[in-house]
Amino acid sequence: MAREPRCRHVERLPAVKQFKPGGISGVSVQKVILKVEELEAVRLKDLLGWEQEECAVKMQVSRPTFQRILIEGRAKIADALVNGKEILIEGGDYCLGGGTCRRQQRRNRGKAECPYLEPAFMLERDEALSQASGGLVAVCSRGNLPVSLVDGRFGRCSSFMIWYPESGAYATLDNNGDILEQGAGTGAAYELVNQGVEVLLATKVGAKAFYVLSKAGVQMYEVLPGISVESAIEKFANGELRPLNAPNKNEMEEQE
Repeated sequence: MAREPRCRHVERLPAVKQFKPGGISGVSVQKVILKVEELEAVRLKDLLGWEQEECAVKMQVSRPTFQRILIEGRAKIADALVNGKEILIEGGDYCLGGGTCRRQQRRNRGKAECPYLEPAFMLERDEALSQASGGLVAVCSRGNLPVSLVDGRFGRCSSFMIWYPESGAYATLDNNGDILEQGAGTGAAYELVNQGVEVLLATKVGAKAFYVLSKAGVQMYEVLPGISVESAIEKFANGELRPLNAPNKNEMEEQE
């Protein structure tokens, strides 16, 4: 018996869903059906230039599954271009970025995961998270949820999401630095040290805050804004973040 297909995470549906070759009679044109998740795989790897590991995490599939989806998508596009076939983008097994599952024809409630997610992906993810260092991890955040976006400002971020590796739980630490005229970054650094934070994931850290954190033995890693806090944690757990060994905030930017 065939195994039931699993869902793949897709950022959004394509705006254009049909491509026709010119110079060929419409009656004789053959069609190629490109699944939505196949287009997403091509978009991530070939258009954005991401590494396969990053693409697999983004689509919430195992690396071998992503490679297979990518190969199938590329082959269909090549077939259409070389042999003059029409491309229709439709169908597939996927969940949209907003949590809407095509398989279930509804949104997933709350933070519940889609029951059709690939077990191999969840195993890879859980193993990576369980192997992360045991110290508390702080992430500059724009909100108070794991799905909140990373805030590029250290001293004046909205809050810090604190992650506990042993349990996988999150807590929120309000950042009062954003209302201070001066010393925002330094004050935030002292607060993280007092809370027992051992790892900081941030976009930019000024000289004064860097000194306080490094003096306390806090390890710092650079994370780009625009991704979610939980995605930043996964990248840290997978060893994908670059260590921050020196301040990377210039004097014009620094308001500490």
